[in-house]
Amino acid sequence: MISKRNPLIFFHVGGPDFHPVADQARLIQTWLGDSYDCAIHDNRVVFDHLQEADLLVLMGLFYSGSNASCPGSYTPLEPRHEEALSAYVASGRPVLLHHGAIASYDDSEVFKRLIGINWVWSGEGCTAHSPIAEYRVSAPPSAHPVIEGVGDYTLIDELYYNLHIHPRFEPAAHAWAEFEGQRLPMVFTGEGGRGTAGAGKLVYLANGHDLRAFECPAMRQLWTNSVRWLLS
Repeated sequence: MISKRNPLIFFHVGGPDFHPVADQARLIQTWLGDSYDCAIHDNRVVFDHLQEADLLVLMGLFYSGSNASCPGSYTPLEPRHEEALSAYVASGRPVLLHHGAIASYDDSEVFKRLIGINWVWSGEGCTAHSPIAEYRVSAPPSAHPVIEGVGDYTLIDELYYNLHIHPRFEPAAHAWAEFEGQRLPMVFTGEGGRGTAGAGKLVYLANGHDLRAFECPAMRQLWTNSVRWLLS
């Protein structure tokens, strides 16, 4: 009898220390338990192994503007990286976006389209974030599995606003926080779109600037729900 292998999850990490994503990824692995096999890859290395992955979790922050303050600290994606991500998404395999990953590889139109939700670095209506503080997130009861058992929660975090949603992607929002009169989505789910035939499921969890946010019990529920739904 052939035993069924565990799903293989690749965590994409790295970037500025203010986003301790490698530590967050290791914590998430403990939440997921033995039902999944996990590997952590820094920066572009993850794209060289996507053919092996069942779930890609994008957490790292790598953006072209970092070269202004520290020349040479950012290296753009090469065509082979974009091709690997395109093939991964077109295969129907899922993507989980975390916090600052939506600001990564901002000079790659392919990457931005394939993740569907983007940070806009400059221009009118550019993306920004609130001060780090305690915020209340409203997560009304929903039939969607990602929000099951979550409920409203409070955490220490920063909130992103003025995000750009790709025109060919129509995600649903499931949780919101209030900031300066704005109702800001904190949890997105979507399927298909992104200008790619065959594109599968996607989740964006906006909360998680640092480990203080991960002290909120709802974060564990959101992550385990998200992984379960994406791989179902």
